Order: sequence, then C-alpha cells, then structure tokens
Amino acid sequence: MVTDRSAEISAAAELLRQYCADMACRSVVTLGKLLSDPTRVHLLNALLDGRAYTVTELHRHVGVAASTASEHLGKLLDGGLVAIEAQGRHRYYRLNDPSVSELLESMMQVGEGLPVKRSSRVPVDMAYARSCHDHIAGTIAVGFTDHLEASGAVAIDDDGVLLSKQGRVAFHKIGVDVNQTPRSMTRPELRRCLDWSERRPHLAGAIPAQFLQFVVDERWFIRKPMSRALELTDRGRTGFRETFGYCAP
Repeated sequence: MVTDRSAEISAAAELLRQYCADMACRSVVTLGKLLSDPTRVHLLNALLDGRAYTVTELHRHVGVAASTASEHLGKLLDGGLVAIEAQGRHRYYRLNDPSVSELLESMMQVGEGLPVKRSSRVPVDMAYARSCHDHIAGTIAVGFTDHLEASGAVAIDDDGVLLSKQGRVAFHKIGVDVNQTPRSMTRPELRRCLDWSERRPHLAGAIPAQFLQFVVDERWFIRKPMSRALELTDRGRTGFRETFGYCAP
C-alpha cells in the first residue's frame, strides 16, 4: 500500500511538473506575441520613464492613429503589461509594475548583441541620464553607484547591496526615508540593475525610487517631454557634490 501510494504521489508530481512547464512555455509564447509588434514595443518604450500618459499623448508620440494606439494598448492591458489609472474623465496608461521595465531593459541588452542592422546608436542624452522606470540609469547613475561604493556608502557583493550607516545619513539628509521605504515589505532597499547602455550596474530598489522622485522635485534633473532622458541642472551638480561628494561627469 505504501509503495502504491508513493507511486501515485510521484505520478501526480510529474504531471504537475509537466503542467507547470507547459504553462511557462505558453506564457513565454504569449509574451513573445505581445512584443512582436513594433507599435506595441514603441508604446511600452514611451512608458519606460515611469509616467502615465493618455491615448492622445501616446498616439502622437508613437506616430500612429489614436484608434490604432487604443487597440494595441488594449492588448497590452489584457496581457498584464500595462495598467490604467482613471482621473476624472481621463484614462492614463502606465507600465503595470517595475518587472515590466526590467524585462524590456533586459531585452534591449540582448538585442544589442544581435546581428541586425542599426540605423543609430543610443541617443547621447539617453545614454548620459534617463529614467529606468522609477530610478536613474545611464552614465551618471553608473558613476554615482561606483562613487557610493568607493566612498563606503554602499557595499556591493554577490549577495546584494547593503546601505551603510554613512549612506543612510546622506540619503536621510535629503529626506529619503531609509527606515520605512515604500513597499519595503515586498521590495529591497537596494539592488543592482544592469544598465543596458553602459553594460555595468546602477542601483535600483525602494531607495533609488525615492531618490529619483526627490531629484525631479528639487530640480536636480529636468524630465524631457515624452522621453526617458533626464537633463542634469547646475543645481543637481551642486547637490550631488555637496550631499554625496560626487562630481557628476
């Protein structure tokens, strides 16, 4: 009886494994179909700056008819890649969560190595500073990460990223909540995120998300309209230098 019961359990476990593998394959295929259309990819790319936009704003930016943009956004919504925020009569589209932007950034990294003809390189302003969903990416972000590690504000190893007491003091000084960060129960304070233009890590997580909001609110950076690019201001250069001892390139 015990042997028969063990065999039944093993058979059930194998069926469950096969089912999960089949579902995973179907999910990848479904995702591939969603991302196989250039218009949908352009729409997602427009949302990578972490902001929410109306159909009117998105169709003008992507260069397609409003009805076309609406149709593709509906498919992205059904696929779980975007979400809707309603405000009065307006409906705003945004990426569903940070994992979507991470997926797109990872695909960009893989795409850079594919043997396809490219019409242009990464725009200079995007390569220098841009938003990666809810944190800063680009040359300045990678340099800032290197500086924080060299100065002892963070410790980075194979186990992850740890904010030191010195780092906590610096971020707390500008109002970043380093003790009770947003979504701290489900999101790490700090983690590495591979920068697709620099091919080296910058920092992501709850604290960098708060930091991006701070630097935009305090005009350290200016967001460019309908773009992920961020323009560093003189105020920002001074802020980086006086707060963190970082001389932005």
